[in-house]
Amino acid sequence: MSRLLFNFGQADITPGEPVLLAGYANRKGLSKDIHRRLTSRCVVIKQEEKILCLVVNDLMDVNPEIINSVKSDICRKTGVEENSVIIVSIHSHSTPEIETGRYDANDRYIDLFKRKVTENACSVISGEFREADIFLGKSECDINIARRDIKPDDGGMAYRVGDPEGLTDREVMVLQLKDKTGERKVTLFNYACHPVTLGYGSNYISTDYPGRAREVVEEKYGGMAVFVNGATGDLNPRETDHTEPQVTDAEGEKLGRAVISAMLTKDMADPDLILISKTIYIPFRDQVITKEHIENEVRRKYSDVTEFFTWKEMLERWKNKVFEMIDRNETGNSLPVYINVLKLGNTVMFFTQGELFVRYQIDLKRHFSDHNLFCITYAHGTGAYIATKEAFDKKSYEADQAYIYEMMPSPLTPEIEKIYLKEALDIVRGLIK
Repeated sequence: MSRLLFNFGQADITPGEPVLLAGYANRKGLSKDIHRRLTSRCVVIKQEEKILCLVVNDLMDVNPEIINSVKSDICRKTGVEENSVIIVSIHSHSTPEIETGRYDANDRYIDLFKRKVTENACSVISGEFREADIFLGKSECDINIARRDIKPDDGGMAYRVGDPEGLTDREVMVLQLKDKTGERKVTLFNYACHPVTLGYGSNYISTDYPGRAREVVEEKYGGMAVFVNGATGDLNPRETDHTEPQVTDAEGEKLGRAVISAMLTKDMADPDLILISKTIYIPFRDQVITKEHIENEVRRKYSDVTEFFTWKEMLERWKNKVFEMIDRNETGNSLPVYINVLKLGNTVMFFTQGELFVRYQIDLKRHFSDHNLFCITYAHGTGAYIATKEAFDKKSYEADQAYIYEMMPSPLTPEIEKIYLKEALDIVRGLIK
């Protein structure tokens, strides 16, 4: 079997001026202080002609057109094929809004972000590679909790609470690449939890809890630590909605200590590198989308009980955006969800666009329990909530309202769970058979 080689590097992508922050429709004002600087972290793994370039950015979501632009620049400058470049976000809700045309400072930041991410990835790809050994480990961390909506009968605003009885996954997956000297190493860890210890009352720029977790790992092992988020669609931190970052650091410390508590053992399987990709098409609930239909939807949704102070303004913005889609004949009848699956020795990394509910992650791990499965979400730019049938039956925010915030012309079909899970299982089976 051919040698497995790796290289890595990072770049600072912190904005240099106040910007609009992503993640909370209820947040007011621009960013203020910097709690923790933002980075773009790149790991490149190659074996003969096969290569994976993984870029992990300290952002919430990025417009897919911007992701594709960065990916194209990386590939044009290095000769790497586009399917070999995977760009993901950690999903912190205390990072800049990445959508052009919202605010001049954000537009300037998008240019900075694209340049810094591209330069860093190209530098890593063209840099010095070392032969890698793979070490694997698992542990548990309890900073996450299932979340559920509360919609008061008295007409008050909706809000979310932690649900101690809800489904969760507390497993921390760890993969370390280490050179033969033990001096250069990358520690990648995967855990499912929304990075929302800081709430809409905070205007800090922050990585949220993953930043402190990475620092703890680097203090122990050296090298570079990389956090990749799991199926967090219905998982929050137990500590959430704070305005100051002391709790953020405490929760990150807990996750970091869970990572370094994992007993790492060398993966003795052949380190074959295989990467495949696929697009899953999830039908919209509404298959005929006209301006009259959208007008009716806005009137119907006006009376929704929501958590948003500006719900009616959001509905009007959604209507205008969808009208533009209709004029350009771009509404379509389904949402494409981009998937990559990497096999590396005895490890399978499942990369997906969108915000996956944790049930999918648990099902994937259960079906492929003889492999170390990492479920990595927020890949390829802004996606939708991949909710469950139960969430649609309960008309949860993720199933019945988030599409307005995400600027989709319709909710997804309630059959999404059956469609997505079948396709996801099929693509992994096709890789490891």
